[in-house]
Amino acid sequence: MDAEAGPAAKRWSNRSTAAARARSAGRARTDPVPEVHLIDFRRPWVLSLLGGFLGLDRFYLRRPVSGLMKLLTLGGAGFWWAADVLALALGSAVDGGGHPLVGRRGHRAAALGVSLVVILTVFTLASGPALTLLRAGAGSAMTALSSVLPTEEPPPRWTEVAVLAGGPGRPAPEPFTLTGGAARIKYTLDGPGFIYLLEEGAGGVPEGEEPLISRLEAGSGTHTQKVDPGEWTLVVLPAETRWSATIDKFTGGSIE
Repeated sequence: MDAEAGPAAKRWSNRSTAAARARSAGRARTDPVPEVHLIDFRRPWVLSLLGGFLGLDRFYLRRPVSGLMKLLTLGGAGFWWAADVLALALGSAVDGGGHPLVGRRGHRAAALGVSLVVILTVFTLASGPALTLLRAGAGSAMTALSSVLPTEEPPPRWTEVAVLAGGPGRPAPEPFTLTGGAARIKYTLDGPGFIYLLEEGAGGVPEGEEPLISRLEAGSGTHTQKVDPGEWTLVVLPAETRWSATIDKFTGGSIE
């Protein structure tokens, strides 16, 4: 009995397995395959052209993060907006799932032409106010920098007042008038000497008066001295030293 039951059970098991396989194959053939809906490029292109500064095209294509960034930057100051408009017209843009956008070649050619005209018009119109803002910003920046950074002082201006000479065989030099501020003395000494700048009528070098210029050997140079307005005279000691000098008065600019 067991021997007869064995082949029958085996045949039943084979039939059950075949039926299960058939049912599984039937289900596999009848299961629906998900379809991908490709977006026509024209609607997001129009949204990009008219509202790309607000990121409307990116939100429509299910790309909210970049859409928000585009909104906050106003289309990347126009450059991101222009790039997206051209990408949609040329067919290189994709949706949030990475799928390309469909469209006829003629429609894309027309969209590309319109895109170029609109982009060039927008940037041309914006260039005037942009240049004005840039100039204003540059002027403000220069003003701010000039208030912080040290400015170059104008060079001092001098006007000749007198040309003097003294020494053995020469008459005493005449007094000269200074208007105050500063005086410049350009001198030449033929030997050691001490130069004094004294007010007219001093009657000689006062005791303890410090010389304006002291040299222990012959030479020349320039010395600048602050002075009060009035009549002045130049005295050089010792009297045996021959000398010459030019006196200039300060008339403008800046003296360090």
